[in-house]
Amino acid sequence: MEPPKIWRERKERYLGIGIMCEDCKKKNFPKTRICPDCGSENVKPYKIAERGTLKYFTQIMNTGDELVFNTPYVVGLVELEDGIKVTAQIVDCDFKDLKKGIKLEQTFRVIARNGKEGLIKYGFKFRPI
Repeated sequence: MEPPKIWRERKERYLGIGIMCEDCKKKNFPKTRICPDCGSENVKPYKIAERGTLKYFTQIMNTGDELVFNTPYVVGLVELEDGIKVTAQIVDCDFKDLKKGIKLEQTFRVIARNGKEGLIKYGFKFRPI
């Protein structure tokens, strides 16, 4: 977790800002300067949807030091209402209660803590509606 990178990406991470390509009309997250689908530089900022559907999920039992305070935790592939797919932690529920197809919404949470530099990294996770 690098402090300069966290600072540069704060707006996108905190607000869920991706891109929409003006040429091919595809939406992507995270934000880039070039469309990953067609290579066009003609992109504009796009606020991603805050709700979606759980497509796949798994439970993480062991992890690195920055995330150890969260273990075990659930990670899932969420297809947002606008078609963008994101990978994120699933919170506020038991693993046994999850199933493909449930509706989720974004929630703003701590993502990681770095004891060495004392940084706390925030971002979005998802929880069942």
